[in-house]
Amino acid sequence: MAQLYYKYGVLNSAKSANLIMAVHNYDKKNRKVVVLKPKIDTRSKPNIVESRVGISYACIDFDKNKNLFELVNALNSKDTIDAVFVEEVQFITKEQAKQLHKIVHELNIPTLGYGLKNTYIDGELFEGSEAMLFYADKIEEIKDICEYCNKKATQNLRVVNGEPIYKGETIQIGDVNSNVEEYYVPVCGYHYYHPELK
Repeated sequence: MAQLYYKYGVLNSAKSANLIMAVHNYDKKNRKVVVLKPKIDTRSKPNIVESRVGISYACIDFDKNKNLFELVNALNSKDTIDAVFVEEVQFITKEQAKQLHKIVHELNIPTLGYGLKNTYIDGELFEGSEAMLFYADKIEEIKDICEYCNKKATQNLRVVNGEPIYKGETIQIGDVNSNVEEYYVPVCGYHYYHPELK
């Protein structure tokens, strides 16, 4: 029986690399997969999932109004799909998370969503993350260590011009604004409040 998997981790925990490697395992066995990515992710090129380690894979970009069940059902009717992968799943809507659940339980297609769980704002959940925690049959953490110590990283810290930022818009796509010194780091609970910024 197919299941809906939610694989989450902090920033820079190799989520995209994990997705691409899992897709590769299907490819080498000549299985048909569909890889989806929200258009809001402008860190990567359109219709490409890219990892910071330098590997990439073609995908279908979609917006918040796209019905993912209808999309996958139409593709599946043309050529049987063995698995669906969703990159940056934190950016999907609650309704789209429900559609992924429906893909699994009505079409019997394993579906794997990869993404962040928490925003940088006091550890709040993204809409898509919260919905995936509800709908997923299996939840798995992709672990990483803190930028400043060897504890497990559990938070995403946003840094702008050398200062930690704890308030603002929930969705901020990193790695794109060259006018501002802005970056994100994975940190433990202690270093979320006491970052060792230079």
